[in-house]
This record gives sequence, C-alpha cells and structure tokens, in this order.
Amino acid sequence: MNNKTKNIVITINYCIFTLTMLVDCIYNNTNWFMLMSLYFILLTLYSINTFFLHECPSKQRYFNKYNLLVLVIYLLQVCLIFFINKFDITYISISLYLFLLADIVVNQSYYPGIVAFFILYGISSISILTKLNFENTKAVSAILLDLPIFIIVYIIFFLINHLLKQTEVIEAALKDITVKKLEKDSMYNDLKEAYERVENITALKERNRIAREIHDTVGHTLTTVLVELEAARRLIKKDLELAESKLNLAQNQVRKGLNDIRSSVRILENGQDILDFYSDLESIIAETEKHSEAIIKAQIDYDIVLNKGQEKVILSALLEGLANGIRHGKSSAFLFKLYKNKEKVLFSLEDNGKGSDIVTYGFGLRAMRERILELNGSLDISSKLGEGFGIYITFPYYKKSDNET
Repeated sequence: MNNKTKNIVITINYCIFTLTMLVDCIYNNTNWFMLMSLYFILLTLYSINTFFLHECPSKQRYFNKYNLLVLVIYLLQVCLIFFINKFDITYISISLYLFLLADIVVNQSYYPGIVAFFILYGISSISILTKLNFENTKAVSAILLDLPIFIIVYIIFFLINHLLKQTEVIEAALKDITVKKLEKDSMYNDLKEAYERVENITALKERNRIAREIHDTVGHTLTTVLVELEAARRLIKKDLELAESKLNLAQNQVRKGLNDIRSSVRILENGQDILDFYSDLESIIAETEKHSEAIIKAQIDYDIVLNKGQEKVILSALLEGLANGIRHGKSSAFLFKLYKNKEKVLFSLEDNGKGSDIVTYGFGLRAMRERILELNGSLDISSKLGEGFGIYITFPYYKKSDNET
C-alpha cells in the first residue's frame, strides 16, 4: 500500500472507530466507562497492527513470528469486541466486526480474508443471539440481515486490496523499466565512447605510421642529398662535369622528398587512409560485444573495394543498427553480412529483438536513407513483431579505379 492511500484508509478507519465509540458510550450511560476502556484497548491493538506489524517485510511469509503476533492481536481484538457487545445495550458495537473484517481483508492475502469472513460472521451471529436471548424468530431475521452486509463489506475491501496490489505491481514494473532504460542508456553511451576511442586510437596509429614513413623516406632522401652535395663540393675544382652530375642527383632527390611530404600531407588533410575500413568494422563489432551481452556473427568479404562514401554509410549503418537493436529492440544476437553478388555490394544486419509490425523512420534511418540514395544505393527495412529487425543496403559495385576517385 503506497503512503498516500495508506494514510487515507487509516484516517477513515480512525474516524469511523471514534464515531462508533462516542455514539456507543452516549447510548450506554451506565457502562460508558467500561466501554470506553475496552474501546481504547481495541484501538491500541489496531494501531500496533497498522503501524508496526502490517509494515514488516516478512509478512508475506507464513509461519513466522510476525504473522503469529498478528494472529494473536486479531484474536484479542475479536475477544474485546465480543466483550464490548456484552456490555453494549444497543447493536452499534456489532459493526466492530465489520471494522475488523475490513482491516483483515485489506492487509492480508485472499485465504486469511475468507477465513476471517466466516469466523467473524459466526461470532457476530452468536453476539446477536445472546443479545436477543436466543429468540429464534428475531435472531434468525437479524442474522440473515447481517449476512449481506458482511458480504458487501468483504467485496468492497477485497476490491480495494486487489487494486492496491495491482498498483504496487505497476509501480514495481515502472521502476524496473526505468532502471533498465537507465542501464541501456548508460550502455549506449559507453558504446559511443568506445567507438570514439577506437577511431581516435586508429587515427593516431595511422598518423604515427605516416610519421614513420616520412622519417624513413624523406629522412633517407635528405641524407642522400647531403652526401651528393658534399661530393659535389669536393669535385667542383677537380671534375666540374662530375660535380654537376652530383648536383643534379641531389636536386632530383630533393624533388622526390618534396613529393613524399606533399603526399603525406594530402593524406592527412583529406582523411584518406587514416582509418582502415575493415579494421574499423571489426573494432565496432568487438567493442559492441565487449560492452553488451550481445553476440554478433559476422560474414565479411574482405576483397570488396568501396569508395569512401560507401564505407562511411556502412560503418554508420552498422553502428546505428547495433545500437538501436540493443537499446530499443532488446536484441541479444546479430548476424552481419557484407558481400558482393555480381555487380552489387550487399549489406545486411539482422537481430533477434522484439521487432515491430510498423516501422517508423526516425532521424537516424531517414539520414541513412538519404546518404544511401546519394550514392545510388537502396535501403530496405524488414521487421515483424516478435521476429526481430533487419537492415538491408545495396550499392552498385564499381571498378577499383572508380572507387579511388
């Protein structure tokens, strides 16, 4: 029972109980002090159950000390109500059995509520019989009239109990969904950070490789130039023709070194060959498996040569498909294929997620489709509720020389 509902029910119960006590004491002038004392003891027992024992986390388990104590307090309350009925000259205190029945049905499970219904109705009938001095006609009429009242009270508070339990289940489910969403969002952010780290590390490795190439090629060239210039300086007075030849060789070496530097700088400026396409595919798959519980089977044709635009689209589609499959589709397994069929390059990514009968193109899918159409490709999406999600991309396959432009 949530706090707001609990406070409302407790407030109503206390108001009804207090009103019953006051009315009963007013109508019983001679025994009002005894009745007041019994009512206060009954209220104390009810308060112990309400504020202490009903809130124990182990109350759902049978045969433990808390449930035994609750049972003892309920029995004491029944005895007190029976004694109140003995001193009460009216029938007002009979309603206390209904008060106790409502408390049991709301706070206990189904079977204790049923047992309490029959026991309290039986004891209530005995109290009515004693008040009427076992006059059969009046007693039977009063007992039969009491039965539908007990049934109505039981049904009302049984429905209240059911609604409260359903509310608790919904709140627990919402809390669980919220926690899982936060976990998925955290995992998605971890994956994005991991992909960025992979790109940065790969780019750094490529830059280091280019730096080594510059050192190996240009450094060697400059060393050769220095040797040729030194030889030309020594030969300029002895053999002018040979010295000029040495200078020509040095000049050619300088041109070669300059071209090597320009080539390396062009690579850095245009981003060409900074990232190796297939290494990046493998890194994305490895990082996804590392940072999630998903299993990814990949079938990749490493002989396919793609242009830079196609490579970017495929990398983006793989990243988008894996992230959405894990985050929204709750997928645990993927099948990724990249292969060539005749004059077509085919990309497919299928998962075992929950899928959907209606596919909505969000920002990611719309942007992906636009980039694919710009490259003369096509995009197909396949999904069915309970049967996962599939992304299929087709590109025309160009010759290697075309891809290099």
